[in-house]
Order: sequence, then C-alpha cells, then structure tokens
Amino acid sequence: MKFSDLTILSKLAIGLVILGGIFSFSMSNTSTANGVTTCETYDYGRLIFGGLAVIVGGLGEFAALRLRETRVVNLLASGGASMLGILLVLIGLGILGGAC
Repeated sequence: MKFSDLTILSKLAIGLVILGGIFSFSMSNTSTANGVTTCETYDYGRLIFGGLAVIVGGLGEFAALRLRETRVVNLLASGGASMLGILLVLIGLGILGGAC
C-alpha cells in the first residue's frame, strides 16, 4: 500500500481527522442552582473537523466501491477516518473526555 493508492476523498478525510486532533477551540460553562452544579463543555474545533471527516469519509467509502484494485485500502482508510471523526464529534460535544 502506498499513499498514492488512496483517493483524494480518503486523503482529505484523513487530513480532517488530523486537523481535528490538532486544532481545539473549547468553551466550558459551569452553573450552580439550588446546590446542583451543571457543567457543559464544547470543543468547536473537534466538532467541526470531526463532522467534516465523517461526511468526507462516507463519501470516500462510496467512491471506493467503484474501484477495483485499491478498493479494500480505500474502504479501510475512509472507514477508519469516519470512525475517528465520530470519536472527535463525541469529544467535541463533551460526551467523551469532558472537563466535568
């Protein structure tokens, strides 16, 4: 497998996942009412890049189905980028690894 075997959509999805791991713009809000503390955390960098990686990775999987020789490599790359994109979206929403 060479990097040149990947389609442009697979490469773009992998790049978006990498950017989502690098760039972070997070906001946190904590409030207390009647002794109950609530906390919300959002990371907009991971949320945006992760969402884009899911979309582009899904498009890359559909594009890989038309290939013959490098189908498996492109399906794995696009599918892996989509899964990591979902993980980034969950982190961006504060569901995984939130500050609270």
